[in-house]
Amino acid sequence: EAELKHGRVCMLAVVGYIVVDKGLRAPGAEKLVAATSSFTAHDAAVQSGHMWALLLACGLFEIVGAGAIASTLNGGDRKPGEFALTGGFDRDAAKLERFKLAEIKHSRLAMMAFSGLVTQDALSHGATGFPYF
Repeated sequence: EAELKHGRVCMLAVVGYIVVDKGLRAPGAEKLVAATSSFTAHDAAVQSGHMWALLLACGLFEIVGAGAIASTLNGGDRKPGEFALTGGFDRDAAKLERFKLAEIKHSRLAMMAFSGLVTQDALSHGATGFPYF
């Protein structure tokens, strides 16, 4: 369960980190300094108060997911990472298994990629920007 959750977050984080450095801002975050990089965005969002919206969204996802995890821990037949959001791919079991395998592979890659991306950006104190070398 944890590997899938962290992998999904990292897949989103890699994309988010890059698009912020490319200049895309979330609605309402245009108030932040235009020169804010991904490396400095956390501090800028905390300072402006935008981080509360992100904390609320993440908290809601965790609360909703807690019921599913509790069901699994109590002996339910739910598999880790399943939230009944199959997109219709569950009609073909072989295709669904192929997508699950692809998801875990991409999740593992994203966890490594995000670690390397942030480390490289931190070594330059955010001065390099995308493509981070």
